[in-house]
Amino acid sequence: MEQQAGPSVCYQSAHPDMMQANIGAELQDEGGADQCSPYCKEELMRGGEELCFEELRAERYNLQKQKEMEEKMRHLKEQQEQLSQELEEKKRLLLLKKTQQINDLDQPPAAAPFKILDESLPGSEEPAGSSEPSSNELPDDVFLRPDEMGLCVRVQLPPWPGQNHQNQPTGQPGRTSEDLRTEQDSDSQKPVSKPRDKLSPIQETSVEAGSLTSLGETSGGTSSPLDQNQEQIAQSPSPTVDPCDPEVRRQLLDLCDITSSPDFHSELRPLPAVEENSLLDLGGDMFFIGSRYLDRGSFSLFKGAAENGSILIKVDRCSAPWDFYLFTRLRESSPTADRAPVISCFLFVDGCITVYAPPADHLLMDLSDCGADELCVGVKAVRLLELVLQLHSCSLLHAGLQPSILTSCLRGFQDWLFPVDWSCSLDLGLQKDVTSVQQLPSAQTYISLGLLEPTDPPHTVDLVGVAETVYFLLTNNKLVPVKDGSSWTAEQYAGDGPCDTFTSSWRKFFRSLLNAGGRSSISLLSELKEELFSIFL
Repeated sequence: MEQQAGPSVCYQSAHPDMMQANIGAELQDEGGADQCSPYCKEELMRGGEELCFEELRAERYNLQKQKEMEEKMRHLKEQQEQLSQELEEKKRLLLLKKTQQINDLDQPPAAAPFKILDESLPGSEEPAGSSEPSSNELPDDVFLRPDEMGLCVRVQLPPWPGQNHQNQPTGQPGRTSEDLRTEQDSDSQKPVSKPRDKLSPIQETSVEAGSLTSLGETSGGTSSPLDQNQEQIAQSPSPTVDPCDPEVRRQLLDLCDITSSPDFHSELRPLPAVEENSLLDLGGDMFFIGSRYLDRGSFSLFKGAAENGSILIKVDRCSAPWDFYLFTRLRESSPTADRAPVISCFLFVDGCITVYAPPADHLLMDLSDCGADELCVGVKAVRLLELVLQLHSCSLLHAGLQPSILTSCLRGFQDWLFPVDWSCSLDLGLQKDVTSVQQLPSAQTYISLGLLEPTDPPHTVDLVGVAETVYFLLTNNKLVPVKDGSSWTAEQYAGDGPCDTFTSSWRKFFRSLLNAGGRSSISLLSELKEELFSIFL
């Protein structure tokens, strides 16, 4: 009785109503002694099964979580419907704006009036009531000569710089193309050396041509000075052209047939707004936009989800689908293309959106997700060497390798490493005029540090990119190149002191990549790949 009294009192203080309701049925036993149950048996019984207190608590907890989940799903469904309505409204407004712009462009500008004059009539030059044109107006005249059957056109030319209409004699009309042609015919009969106070552009051209001809005759050469001048212009260095310029890339893409690909879609509308935690409609397919994990101004990278799993989305403000073209080139030349993600490109008027979706049973994982484990970094380094080796084998240059834009398409122990961004990349098969790193915008920092020479081949910029990426995976810091004797190396791997096998291999790895010089990148990458493969795989 003493052992039961304690809990009974506690239960009575906590649940007095329930104890009053059940006290009559729970207080008797065979000896007639009164006993008080500290719990409600009806709450613990489910048919013929008895439950303990922990099971009841778990049941209440699960019911509460289920209600919260149902409420959350209802809220997400309402948000989805609201976003769909907003998307349709934006589409309607954009279409209306586009239609108004097209209508404005279709309206031709008002043509300036002209007058038809008959020179055979003395008073036909200025009709009665006509006012003198202002100095800013340039009227065009159509007149009929007395001895001709067709009409002639008199076009008023604008004044050349430094020419003042007010200095012309009174009553003399402005000089026209007819007058200039007459002056050119009359001046061609005069000596070229005769000085002139004022020369028209056509007369200046005639003077220059005559001067060059006379110089060519006195020189006694086989070619005229004009030809020599043209040769000098051809031999002079042309202005520097950025090989990554969007217009250059559009001209190169015109030589390739990428629009026939079933994964390429083009829409005549502006680039849609892409925000975090929103829905995006591309070609009739809905994509959920999760978080933005990289923003470089000209482009942004997002993690998202589609019906079949996770995806990566790149939103580019450039309307040249360069990423789609280069990734397709890489996948077609890869012997393991079955492990490569599926790429889709949606081209808009002012930009494009590229979607990377993994194959079935594959996952997308960031390159830096493995942590700083040396064995894991060694495997990633082998995959990175394979990627760059494949790029260089098909005359592609990435020129912007960084951990933030590299992703693995993973299935078990097999992964396919690929870049999500190709903004600095080149196709040296098409861009044959790029012969040194001095022409690459992404290599200028390396050149200023002295790490690369301006005349080094373009592929060396990718070798430095591999070194930077692997160093970041090993140390979680940016690579600091230092001089170790006569060669470059990574700061943490400088020196030749005693070390373990891993450190020794990394020393050779960084020294080889940072001091490639004119060595073939394919042979160097193949050598490093075989060495790391024997150590880490």
